[in-house]
Amino acid sequence: MINYDLKKIKALVFDVDGVLSAETIYLHPNGEPMRTVNIKDGYALQLAVKCGLHVAIITGGNTEAVRKRYEGLGIKDEMPFSVIFSISSFLIIAGSR
Repeated sequence: MINYDLKKIKALVFDVDGVLSAETIYLHPNGEPMRTVNIKDGYALQLAVKCGLHVAIITGGNTEAVRKRYEGLGIKDEMPFSVIFSISSFLIIAGSR
């Protein structure tokens, strides 16, 4: 049995495409990607925020629908995909809260 101290976790960072959405992305006739979301993921993310964890979303497909979805769950930290390799950027955001 692995024994983790989950109290040490202060922040969570997730990518949208393929992690918080299905593998298939449909395209709207106007060319904008339409992602599917899992209601259970949303509940878990909302609970994490309510428990005081910093949650950030990393996405290369920065659309209004993505922003509204995660803001509605209480997630304010959204990072463009380009900072995925820069954890210091997230720490700066998390430290400012």
